[in-house]
Amino acid sequence: MRLKPLAHDFAARVFRRGVKVTWYSSLLGLLSFLTTGRKLHETLRAPTGHKRVTMIKPKKLGIIGGSLFAFGVVFCAIVFPPFLKWKIKNQVTLKPDTEMRELWSTFPVPLDFKIYLFNVTNPTEITAGEKPILEEVGPFFYDEYKHKVNMVDREEDDSLEYNLKATWFYNPSLSSPLTGEEELVFPHVLILSMVKLTLEQQPAAIGILNKAVDNIFKKPSSVFVRAKAREILFDGVPLDCTGKDFASSAICNVLKEREDALLPDGPGRYLFSLFGPKNGTVLPDRIRVLRGVKYWKDVGKVTEVNGKPELDIWTEDHCNEFNGTDSTIFAPLLTEQDDIVSYSPDICRSLSARFDHKTKVAGINTYHYKADLGDMSTNPEEKCFCPAPDNCLTKNLMDLTKCVGVPLIASLPHLLGSEEKYLEMVDGLHPDEEKHGINMDFEPMTATPLIARKRLQFNMFLNKVEKFKLMKNFPECLFPFFWVEEGIELGGEFLAKLKMVFKMISIIGFMKWLTIISGACVSGAAAAIFFKNKDKGSLDVTKVTPQSQNGKNEDEKKWPNQMTISTIQSAAVPPNLDAN
Repeated sequence: MRLKPLAHDFAARVFRRGVKVTWYSSLLGLLSFLTTGRKLHETLRAPTGHKRVTMIKPKKLGIIGGSLFAFGVVFCAIVFPPFLKWKIKNQVTLKPDTEMRELWSTFPVPLDFKIYLFNVTNPTEITAGEKPILEEVGPFFYDEYKHKVNMVDREEDDSLEYNLKATWFYNPSLSSPLTGEEELVFPHVLILSMVKLTLEQQPAAIGILNKAVDNIFKKPSSVFVRAKAREILFDGVPLDCTGKDFASSAICNVLKEREDALLPDGPGRYLFSLFGPKNGTVLPDRIRVLRGVKYWKDVGKVTEVNGKPELDIWTEDHCNEFNGTDSTIFAPLLTEQDDIVSYSPDICRSLSARFDHKTKVAGINTYHYKADLGDMSTNPEEKCFCPAPDNCLTKNLMDLTKCVGVPLIASLPHLLGSEEKYLEMVDGLHPDEEKHGINMDFEPMTATPLIARKRLQFNMFLNKVEKFKLMKNFPECLFPFFWVEEGIELGGEFLAKLKMVFKMISIIGFMKWLTIISGACVSGAAAAIFFKNKDKGSLDVTKVTPQSQNGKNEDEKKWPNQMTISTIQSAAVPPNLDAN
């Protein structure tokens, strides 16, 4: 019988167990140093009686603590924040062949475009002089795509020029239960505009206008038209310019000069609608903006429109200036003191949105901004927007005649924030800040609008016109026509990308404090251990001498005669048992 292989196997198992216990104890000791900062040493007695000592030296512990602290301070607190800002500033520029340029020029997600029409419920009574009673119908929901076309870069001043192309697609699911087939009674904007402009420019020609309206619009019984919503908005209502009489020819010649506002419908025939002529067409305005390559804060800033460095329609230079961006991009790193300023071609002026309060959108910290149309009657800086020096509109009203060539009055929806007297002139308006205000939520670091709602209502001042038969007894009022909301609520992959950025920033912020605090604690523990053991010298370790074969060790003489099993070598086996 051979016992040597069995002894070797038993010794190997014991040795492996001793190594595992020692490694595990050392790991616990290291964790204890990192969590408590106290000097720990673990003494294990091996099966052979060996005494093992495991401990981490203060010097190594100090290196670990210092490294953690330095990483937190240098990288997380000092290097990373300016690096992140530098990266954002470089990413926001409109350089050719960059992701930002592509998103800015052809944004793949449509804007939400909602239109609300005011249906006139008492047209006959209004013609007789009674107060208008209105009923809001909407929203008619459209997907709006805005593309910048005919782009030309100008390296000399770090700018680029473009034309804007807007396309609307009806969204039946979001418009439901409305279909666009609803029949409404709506003010005929073209007839009313012709009356207003004739009274302002050639009052003596009002009699000719009476005859022209009968011929062009087939003898209407009132200034209101009964039509389907889709016809009012895009498809158009008919007008006939085939008449050869003087009155019809005179008016139609003026209309033909504005063919961009009409849809052709055969020789001498046209269709008039609110948005049809602009749908899917390249707008004539040529806009020039800065790219932000030379200076990041200038990105998107409007410098010229149609080759002119400023407008020429208002009475003072500062009102004619182009302030802010084209409203499709903004400089990053916003603060609470910064306004969101943009130039709006729709009203030929710049508007400022002011910081209101901090908010959260989809878990992302944002700044909430609000805007309005100002008050030219009380603000000296806005006096130049008055229709005439002695005729200034009141708060949140603006005359667009000089801007669009039509005597429309812009306001906030439902005349929000306007004088009470205008609300009392009609029934059916219910202003609400949440539903009708101009507001937006921006993520301040990247200046990304997570939610933005630009709202505007179009009205007209009307009153009786004795020489125009359809308005002999018309009541005096500010008559609302319709209002629109153009907005966006960022979601999908764009929101996911933004969330990922801020998740990484949060992780870096957590790491900064974790490494700084941990490094300080570990370094403090190392210093405490060093000073505590400074005068104690080195740690004594009990030395155990293995059993001597020559029998000279005095202690071994006192041991009883017995077989000894070592954890390092195989047991001694009598020769007679080993023989086989």
